[in-house]
Amino acid sequence: MSRPAPQPIQPLSGPLLAFAAMTIGLASFMAVTDITIANVSVPTISGNLGVSTEIGEWTITSFGIANAIFIPLTGWLSRRFGQVRLFVCAVAAFTVASVLCGMARSFPLLLGFRVLQGMVSGPIVPLSQALLVAIFPPEKRTLAVAMWAMTSMAGPVAGPVLGGWITDEYTWPWIFLVNAPVGIFVVVSTSALLRGRDTPTVRLPVDVIGLILLAIAMGCLQVALDRGRILDWFASPFICTTAILSVLGLVFLVVWELGAKYPIVDLHFFAYRNFAVGTVAVAIGFGLYFAALVLVPLWLQTDMEYNATWAGLVTAPMGVFGILLAPFLGAWVRKGDARLFASLAFFCWAAVAFWRANFTTDIDAGTIALTCLAQGIGIGFFLTPLTALSLFGIPPERLAAASGLQTAIRMMSGNLIASLAQTFWDRRSRYHQAHLVETLTPYHDRAADAVTTLKGAGLSEDQAWGSIYHQVLVQADMVSMNEFYMISTFAFTASVGIIWIARLPRKKS
Repeated sequence: MSRPAPQPIQPLSGPLLAFAAMTIGLASFMAVTDITIANVSVPTISGNLGVSTEIGEWTITSFGIANAIFIPLTGWLSRRFGQVRLFVCAVAAFTVASVLCGMARSFPLLLGFRVLQGMVSGPIVPLSQALLVAIFPPEKRTLAVAMWAMTSMAGPVAGPVLGGWITDEYTWPWIFLVNAPVGIFVVVSTSALLRGRDTPTVRLPVDVIGLILLAIAMGCLQVALDRGRILDWFASPFICTTAILSVLGLVFLVVWELGAKYPIVDLHFFAYRNFAVGTVAVAIGFGLYFAALVLVPLWLQTDMEYNATWAGLVTAPMGVFGILLAPFLGAWVRKGDARLFASLAFFCWAAVAFWRANFTTDIDAGTIALTCLAQGIGIGFFLTPLTALSLFGIPPERLAAASGLQTAIRMMSGNLIASLAQTFWDRRSRYHQAHLVETLTPYHDRAADAVTTLKGAGLSEDQAWGSIYHQVLVQADMVSMNEFYMISTFAFTASVGIIWIARLPRKKS
């Protein structure tokens, strides 16, 4: 006896809608958080498993490679298996993979399980958006996008905070094991809420060539981005090789997919003007935002003597406005001009970047937290209007594919600009160190006075010079950070013009 065909996904209402939205949003938050949750724990994991920190960083790279490959596959997989079935299976597999990561007692095992975790987490974020849009009534779908945007932007912020706190207070396996109860709850709840409901499925042939080209392009690009800064970019033959393979793979992928009858990644979405413009704006905005998200905690721990937990707590306020604005932003975007709200986000980020460009090493934790709180205004107004603008006119059954493609580009942009930002910070810092060190001679009055003062405090002459040199490094890092944020100020401001190329969707009368 054959199983009855699933019925279309119908909008929900009342408490059932609220519960379903919370469940699906929780899955998205869990998947996005895991992108950054292990970052601050790499030294601890490496030490416990007996590998160097450089090798330990492959726990991040391996996840990123698998995730970058499978996010764009969401559209093809959802058409083949159905959005609800794929979502439930992906969350279930992610839960199992997380438990396996937590139970790993050797580095090769952890690496393999992190690859599995990255693969199965790929479809979760874009599918959560598609399902939220499906279960909300048409007049409230911008609220659904706002809820999804909040989890997507808050997850990378929460990851280092949770990772640092769990590692400090418990042990590193719990950064993975904590996903188990959340994943089980999401699987059981979603299965019950959407039982017998799903999108239509189509038996599509596998685009093997497209899949291979996608793996080469995304995999090599992710490796180059993650390892480039460590290996000094194009001074390394390994990075040169992966970069060339990535470019060639991407070129051949675009040519092949545009002519394929059943493409593994549908690039025809870029024929929609709003999708193309919105995706470019999202890539630039998220890339610069993610770079700041990486640099601020790194600077706090490297130069300002914050531990991982406190660095996370100081930056955590940036998620406040996203949470507060989410219930209202949907209605505002639906009634107003989405381009205005997106422009407000970019101008807000430009103002925060200019504020940070004037930081000094005397900055206190309260002021740093205040800039992060202000940055949260931009977070609240950024992704919701741009996503709504991007997806306007795309058929509902193709939303998962469009969201998957835009999410993949957004995440790759974040990794690219964050890697370039760290390289810029390192190199400009070395440049400023060289100029500052020129003044560190016994014949320089201020340097000689500082040495005398430190010796009077009980330090030896070598210790005094060492303390002064440490301050030189801290000041060089500070000046380099200021330069990065000044560049970000101009980049955010200039990017506003891109948004206004998009067409405003016509309001139904």
